[in-house]
Amino acid sequence: MGFMSPPSPPPPDPELAKQRKAEQDRLDKQKAEDERRQADMERKQRQNLLGTRSLQDEEMEGFGGYRRRNLGKSIRS
Repeated sequence: MGFMSPPSPPPPDPELAKQRKAEQDRLDKQKAEDERRQADMERKQRQNLLGTRSLQDEEMEGFGGYRRRNLGKSIRS
């Protein structure tokens, strides 16, 4: 009774399988690159290698980096 069985699905397309594998490889490389960049940024932040504070001397502990404007006051007072 072959007329009662459901139709079989078509065989997988080898070209489509190649495309899926290439896309998955690209996504894996991109994910690895993103993780590497994130780890590098984290390392730079931990070791204080980013920003203006990284360029300061170790002796300048209390320096905030910005001067406040004294409005209405003389510079020499």
